[in-house]
Amino acid sequence: MYNYIRIAFCCFSGIFLIACQTSRPVRWTGKKAVWQSLPSLPRTNSPDSISLGVSGHFSGITNGCILVAGGCNFPDKPASEGGVKRYYDSIWKLDTAGMMTGQWEKVGALPHPVAYGASVSVSEGLVCIGGNNDKESFSSAYLLSWNAEASQVDIIKLPELPFRMDNLAATSSANYIYVAGGNKNGMPANSFLRLNLNQLTKGWEILPDFPGCARLQPVLVSQHSDEGTQIYLSGGFQPEVYNSKPFIPTDLLSFSSMNNEWKLESAVPVMKGGELRTFTGGCAVSKGDSLIYFTGGVNYDRFLSAISMNRNLKLAEKNGKTSLFSRLTREKDSYLKHPVAWYKFNKEIFIYNTFTRKWIFLDDNEFTARAGASLLLLNKCFIIVGGEIKPGIRTPDVGLIRIL
Repeated sequence: MYNYIRIAFCCFSGIFLIACQTSRPVRWTGKKAVWQSLPSLPRTNSPDSISLGVSGHFSGITNGCILVAGGCNFPDKPASEGGVKRYYDSIWKLDTAGMMTGQWEKVGALPHPVAYGASVSVSEGLVCIGGNNDKESFSSAYLLSWNAEASQVDIIKLPELPFRMDNLAATSSANYIYVAGGNKNGMPANSFLRLNLNQLTKGWEILPDFPGCARLQPVLVSQHSDEGTQIYLSGGFQPEVYNSKPFIPTDLLSFSSMNNEWKLESAVPVMKGGELRTFTGGCAVSKGDSLIYFTGGVNYDRFLSAISMNRNLKLAEKNGKTSLFSRLTREKDSYLKHPVAWYKFNKEIFIYNTFTRKWIFLDDNEFTARAGASLLLLNKCFIIVGGEIKPGIRTPDVGLIRIL
């Protein structure tokens, strides 16, 4: 992977977990949503480690259970203190029946340690795509399904991607799996592909690139509309590459499989004070036949400042602005040391109606103020798995959200 500012990934990628498990369930009631805690993600290393859970994992629901697979963390000491990232191949399961008081169980292993891929649930199981570890990036794709009879996870190899991809997003529509964004062979890309699960021998089909900047760690989701079923893309970021400025998109794009083309669907709602909003590092999931729920993600201004830091430092040094260079150096050194509230992660839940093309504010609470979490749909409820509450600090918390 090319070398771009390291603290950008500290915002929602592969950082150690520091959190305390609570012995009592947490419950929060907002105006339109109720949150309840589920069993926390398990430790992946020694009991006395400061590190809980993993990040950059695959997750989904299959055959009556939640699967969480792979991921990475810093088990020995924090990244800010020179900790070494460790990647995992473990597969964990939590039964959805009785999940409020259940326990996570280790039920298998992936073919290799991996994080920063994309995953999506389909009727056959959980599809895991791409990703990377400390040695390589992957083009592999697998279908994980829970085999209750044999009490094991079955792993079926799917056609490989035409190139290595990591930090991408995935969604499904009918019998298709779609992936978009991320790194393509180690470089930021506008890639967009799909796989027909009913015609696996054809492999992945390369579709038209999405317009605009490349998008690392975007959100991708499918939903019905008055133009048929469409694929919706938002969030992500383009780091400094080819001497271009880092860029964070604040829009929502849509792709029509009927017309085989992309278009600008909508701008993302601005913050209460009028500042720009992004769903970079956030989550999105479809519900019903017209709604997409968006939540979480980094703060636009804070994150843009972080991923622009190296470029600004170079310019300050080149132009002989010593005081500016000193100030920026101090800001970079202290970036991971601020309190949670300073980072202003998005705690609001928005709904986008694909027929009216209008945004609706639903609710807000601190439990959804995460970056890099997984958002899963179970019946009429949402399940949020893991994620960061600030750069460098992840939570093992898993929660259930009921919409009132």
